Amino acid sequence: MPIRQTLALLLLCSLSNQALSQVYTWVDEKGQKHFSSQPPAAQQSVEAVTIKQGYAGEGRTAVPTAPVEVAGEAVAGKVSRREMCQSAMRWTAIDLQNLREIAQERQDAGRITAAEYEQVQTNLAGAEQRITLQDCLTSSAEEQQRYECLSKGAGVLACSGLLSAAMDEAEKEARARTRKP
Repeated sequence: MPIRQTLALLLLCSLSNQALSQVYTWVDEKGQKHFSSQPPAAQQSVEAVTIKQGYAGEGRTAVPTAPVEVAGEAVAGKVSRREMCQSAMRWTAIDLQNLREIAQERQDAGRITAAEYEQVQTNLAGAEQRITLQDCLTSSAEEQQRYECLSKGAGVLACSGLLSAAMDEAEKEARARTRKP
């Protein structure tokens, strides 16, 4: 699987949906799925994508909405943190669903094996279990910064540091290739 395509795909997945007013999707003649704010010229089967703002998905357990005081924080400050955490949960649900769909499309196109697909699903399920509203509300320092990043819609890959690690790995591979005769 080419690193450049994977990185481009990961970067695309982590883009903020709020920045896009209308999104179009289409599949080119090579079977590659594309997303853009502009429909392609000369493409007839273009589909407008509906972006569900604030959609949190199903299957999450409800958390009490009463403000919780943690480590002596003021209740007024807690409301803002709760809103940030709720936003992080909404964006995470959207991002994880998008990543699942992309993995399925890549498997269907033969770009990843069934074993790689299963590993992706396992990793996404693990991320979904670790990223919780309660954990966000009680987080501090570096973890709180990650949740703040998620609340802005930057995506799981960017906020967890995985995107940065993948970029570093791709850079090392590129350097190694240029050194070979």
